[in-house]
Amino acid sequence: MKKWITLILGIACSFGLGAISLQESIELARENNKNLLMAADDVQMADAKYREVRGTLLPQLSLGGQYGLTKTYLPDSASGEMPSVSDMLDDEPSADDADYLIGDTLDGIMARLMPSSSQKEGSLAAQVKMDQVLFLGGKLMNGIKAAKRYRSIQRLNYEVTEQDVILKTINLFYQTILAGKVVEVQREALETAQRHLARVELLGEEGQVSEFDLIGARLEVAKLQPQLLAAENQYEMALESFRNLIGSADPDLVPEAEFILPQVTLMDLQEAQELGLKNRTELELLDIATEVKEIQYKTEKGNFLPSIALNASASLYTAADEYAIEADDFGTSYAVGIGFSMPLFTGLSNTSKIAYARHDLSKAHLQQIQTEELVELEIKQNHQRLRHALENYDVQIQNIQMAERNLELAQLRYENNVGIQLEVFDAQMTLSSIKLQYYSAIYEVIAAERAFSKSIGQNLIAER
Repeated sequence: MKKWITLILGIACSFGLGAISLQESIELARENNKNLLMAADDVQMADAKYREVRGTLLPQLSLGGQYGLTKTYLPDSASGEMPSVSDMLDDEPSADDADYLIGDTLDGIMARLMPSSSQKEGSLAAQVKMDQVLFLGGKLMNGIKAAKRYRSIQRLNYEVTEQDVILKTINLFYQTILAGKVVEVQREALETAQRHLARVELLGEEGQVSEFDLIGARLEVAKLQPQLLAAENQYEMALESFRNLIGSADPDLVPEAEFILPQVTLMDLQEAQELGLKNRTELELLDIATEVKEIQYKTEKGNFLPSIALNASASLYTAADEYAIEADDFGTSYAVGIGFSMPLFTGLSNTSKIAYARHDLSKAHLQQIQTEELVELEIKQNHQRLRHALENYDVQIQNIQMAERNLELAQLRYENNVGIQLEVFDAQMTLSSIKLQYYSAIYEVIAAERAFSKSIGQNLIAER
């Protein structure tokens, strides 16, 4: 008895042109899928954000400085000459040498006090400043914890996205193979109908069949032709979707694999649900998200606490009345201090923020419970789907065996002149129809088994 277990994708794959395995398809999807690449960037961004927030624990040092040269031109009204005290003493006969000495000294002092029309000045300043946070009411440490949890969330999101991409790749891989097999079966059915029509037309020329039989044979061919065109179109669309998912622009790339029933062991539903609640990454994500909400709630409660910071600076400065700066023109300045800030009244805004964070945390707990219920429901549905797919496969095995036996009997009846050619044709068409159902049953088992494995938190494995 003929076994329809191992199926080949089609003519292109049979010649090995651009064939790609499931494992290779998944590796390409991991490398090229846009959603997965964006998820990887999110992980890197979360790592950078965590390092940024953690860096606020360390002292913040900054260096500043300035070097400048200035030249100022004063108006004549501001730079006029001062009267000379020594000249005034010339009119005093009683002036002695001591008076002239004092007069020359005063003239020198006044000359220095009166600015010249052009003034030059050079200046240099540099400062090292340190700021160190000492206490922010817990907001700093909570912020670091939240950033760390956010990093974990992005890493888990990458794992979830990766599993989604793998599942889609597996489904599209086998969908494409199934679509190619449908084309093969439809083509075989059309060729069978065309051969039958040729025989009927030959018998019609001899007057051995009626016009009704001839029209029926022609209608059967006319019915199968658009079905083949539709199958070919579905195959091309499946190929394009598959290539787009794995990020390949190769027009000759086609999936190739044995289209056989995987080894499936249907576990107990309760055991599956317990396993899913334990291993599902989505539930771990919600645990972390709820923890982040709790951190935010604690952060808002810390808004009533004081903020304390340490500030210190060391400065070096100078100013000279000429462009040249000498060694003895430098001065230094040092400062250190602790500052604090504490809210006394914020118009009840802090109280409102705390209330918002408290309800947000409560909402997160409810979402976590709801998601656990949805996970249990999803596992139950996938469990039922897999069981039904296995039962349907068993039915299709029996159907294809009966269809093969029916074709054998029709051929024996025709060879022994007991039956007619139309019976053989009908048996062939029935077998072609059941083949499609059989192939669809195999795909349904593969898809249901992969969906069930994913729903209970198992990592999808490419090699089946």
